[in-house]
Amino acid sequence: MNSNETTTGKPEELKSQISRLNQIGIALSSEHNLNKLLELIVKEARSFTDADGGSLYIKESDRLNFLVAQTASLERRSNTKPSFKSFPVPLTKASISGFVAITGEVLNISDVYHIPPTVEYRFNKDFDVKMDYRSKSMLTVPMRDHQDEIIGVLQLVNSMDKSGKVVPFKKEYELLILSLASQAAVAIRNANLIAEIKNLFRSLVHYSVKAIDSRSRHTAGHSSRVAKYAKRIAEAINEEADGRLGKIKFSAEQLEELHMCGLLHDIGKIGVKEAVLEKTTKLTDAHMEAIASRFEAIKANICLRAMQQKLELAGSSRDEQALLQEIDTRLQTELKDLDAQLAFLQRINDPMHNFSQEDLSRLREIAERTYYDSAGELRYFLTGPEYENLSISRGNLTAAEYKEIQRHVDYSLAILDKIRFTKDLENIPRYAAAHHEYLNGSGYPRGLKGDEIALQSRILCIADIYDALTAPDRPYKKAVSLEQTLKILQDEAARGKLDQDLVEMFVRRKLYESPRKVDEKDDDKDED
Repeated sequence: MNSNETTTGKPEELKSQISRLNQIGIALSSEHNLNKLLELIVKEARSFTDADGGSLYIKESDRLNFLVAQTASLERRSNTKPSFKSFPVPLTKASISGFVAITGEVLNISDVYHIPPTVEYRFNKDFDVKMDYRSKSMLTVPMRDHQDEIIGVLQLVNSMDKSGKVVPFKKEYELLILSLASQAAVAIRNANLIAEIKNLFRSLVHYSVKAIDSRSRHTAGHSSRVAKYAKRIAEAINEEADGRLGKIKFSAEQLEELHMCGLLHDIGKIGVKEAVLEKTTKLTDAHMEAIASRFEAIKANICLRAMQQKLELAGSSRDEQALLQEIDTRLQTELKDLDAQLAFLQRINDPMHNFSQEDLSRLREIAERTYYDSAGELRYFLTGPEYENLSISRGNLTAAEYKEIQRHVDYSLAILDKIRFTKDLENIPRYAAAHHEYLNGSGYPRGLKGDEIALQSRILCIADIYDALTAPDRPYKKAVSLEQTLKILQDEAARGKLDQDLVEMFVRRKLYESPRKVDEKDDDKDED
């Protein structure tokens, strides 16, 4: 090559290298998964320098964390990528990577087995011995971020010429790899920052859910379990090969979004009145005590009336004894009847009581009975609200209270709509707001039908129903057996309320088979 060719060739080569660096920079800035990013950095650096191997260390306090190792020749030899587990190494000048991390110098070594005795660092031969490899040329550069802080080290091994021979790394590679390392450092900082923000958000979500769950001991853990069931269903869809579900694939981001959606689907319960949310019986203990006191007052009035009747009979008839006996018998009958009526009211106050039509008729008779209070006012045995609550035939909520509970979906949407979710989580409000919608339009709050309901919401609906049915801690019902729960899901799917394909897969693959218990350890794992 003559001097003219060299002169004209270098600018073109430099232009190509700058262009390639820009392309790599764009690729690095667009990758936010830290593990993938680190692998990409080493891969691109190797490609730039025709290096056979490469590794990456991240500086953490007083050590270097050895996170990535790539060796093309070893991968070709074994036809697979050798297993690698990250591990920490001491941050000292005794190692090549440690020396560069501490001093910030670039080391371009022709042969690591012939390092002069006058320098502080030495080459560790352990990898070569273990893998039957021969490291020779090595280029090690510091990774400096935008604040000129060294956050790690990028190390390249065995630059190869076109014939496959190991050669020293070219001097001009040093500046290029330094530039690449700086871009990589900024990308790592950004990825870490994004990861920290996501972890902070996850923590806020988890502890918000815990705070909501703590309002009612009867639904504690429900949101976490729904989130786990929902994610498991979506992961199972990814494994399906046939039918409609076999054509659907959830990305890692979509799985995370669905999991978050499960955690937040009931966040609106924070807006439901605590008296309704925490209601365990039809009437509270305080209300039942008020009724019991009222019955005691009624019994006192009856006793007083009997006493007056006895006084009026004194000395008025030769049959006085028989009449007195009749008054006492009637009094005992009335008192016993009142005790039986109060016991009946206490019994039907339990939402698990099998309320019958006969119970309703008897309740109506009691409610319509009257008495005179201490002020001489005519009163009914039961007030309107008392009768309304005790006449609930199923569960423990009145129609108005049930509507209040249903409004938690509206409250959830109102809360979630105000959160500025990142793009990968932007559908959470829409999915969460439809977890009580049914395919046939009979759900709430909007009565959506068919394709108006996203697949994610259909998944949440099934997870929510399953957990609600099998939960052992609901005060208004007993836990439904697994067999009966699955039958209910299948029946609801057959009626067109639930997605039949999802229910069929849920049952067929036994996606419910896992520990239901959500304890502190489980929650901590989710937050990692």
